[in-house]
Amino acid sequence: MDIKGIDVSAYNGTIDYKKVSADKIKAAIIRITERGNIIDPTFENNYKGFRNNRIKVGVYKYSYALNTAQAKTEAEKVLEVLHGRKLDFPVFYDVEWSEQRQLPKGEITRIIKAFREKIIKAGYLFGIYCNTDWYYHVLDTASLPYDYWLAAYPYNDRGVLVESLRPPVGIGWQYSAKGKVDGIEGYVDLDVFYKDFGGKEEIKPEKEYKTWVGECTGNGVNVRRGPGLEYLPIEGYPYLNKGNLVDVIGEKRAEDKVLWYHILIADKYKGYVRHDYLKRV
Repeated sequence: MDIKGIDVSAYNGTIDYKKVSADKIKAAIIRITERGNIIDPTFENNYKGFRNNRIKVGVYKYSYALNTAQAKTEAEKVLEVLHGRKLDFPVFYDVEWSEQRQLPKGEITRIIKAFREKIIKAGYLFGIYCNTDWYYHVLDTASLPYDYWLAAYPYNDRGVLVESLRPPVGIGWQYSAKGKVDGIEGYVDLDVFYKDFGGKEEIKPEKEYKTWVGECTGNGVNVRRGPGLEYLPIEGYPYLNKGNLVDVIGEKRAEDKVLWYHILIADKYKGYVRHDYLKRV
């Protein structure tokens, strides 16, 4: 189910959070710092206003880093501003700056990982925001197997969701830059998210499937979010190595009819592995 959301910054001015909540907005991603690592002047009010009105909150940082040292500085400032406060959604690293696009792909990867490392160590979730052009043509997504919030909207953007443009990947979609929401003057970015980071999923074996123990037969085997190579690795436990044991709780065939096992790792992580990488023990 789509979670209706917005993303905001100082450009959106003073917000009536109660009206936003009444307009059925369930999530707000807030800009935390701007260029020069200066705090967005509306961040404090936005954080308190949304949370006080039961709207789940995440933050984003538009990156101007051209090397790993600058990325670490950006992360340190984000953490300083958060000061241990609760977030319901990730800290999203916004990578779309034209000067970053001139960098080698490997350097962009190192920049993102340097930022992410500090965010994760501080106990926050991490994600990447970018448009679909960056996702498909700039980023080395195989080396960056994280949660993506992707932007894609029509050239004649009218503030409505155009289903044909929905990206086939990612945990969220920014589908308009010209939305209208009660409580916000002018246009606002509109989003839908598919992952409720605040929800606690009770992990149970799938019905009518006899769970069995599988042993991994290879090294560096990806545990994917769905049955097929088009799915990204899961967060937290993306790889299995030879000899690792897992519970097999189900199975599903990919579009190419190849069988994938649905697995449970350490009673905590769920994902899919191709059948030929597991043997029954």
